[in-house]
Amino acid sequence: MFEEHKELLNLFEKFIALQTREQQASSEELQEHATKVMNTLDEGIRGLDDMDAFFSYLGQVGASHRRINGFQSQYFWKIEGPFLKAVEQTLGDRYTANVENIYKVTIKLIIQTLVDGYEGTGHAAGSAGS
Repeated sequence: MFEEHKELLNLFEKFIALQTREQQASSEELQEHATKVMNTLDEGIRGLDDMDAFFSYLGQVGASHRRINGFQSQYFWKIEGPFLKAVEQTLGDRYTANVENIYKVTIKLIIQTLVDGYEGTGHAAGSAGS
């Protein structure tokens, strides 16, 4: 994501110096953040069977981004492409058109829920807090 959207590095003080792909690949802090993001997405997907918990959890994660100076809700959408690419690479031959459609719908729901939590709207508004 940071390769495609270098401007986002400036939002994270500890990542500003990571301007090259090599620097980003060798940064333990960036790897920890990436793992946290993927764990959040995984938790969101696993939470789809309990929609109240799904909206609550992702709404809270979205709201937590309010404390990042300069963060804007539309930045959440920048993870869509890299996420789908990672799923395709992970699944390989199992990444069929049907699976792709399922993941596209799922990531859009997840991202919109993060946005709603950040903005204090939608399903997550009651539980997102500030």
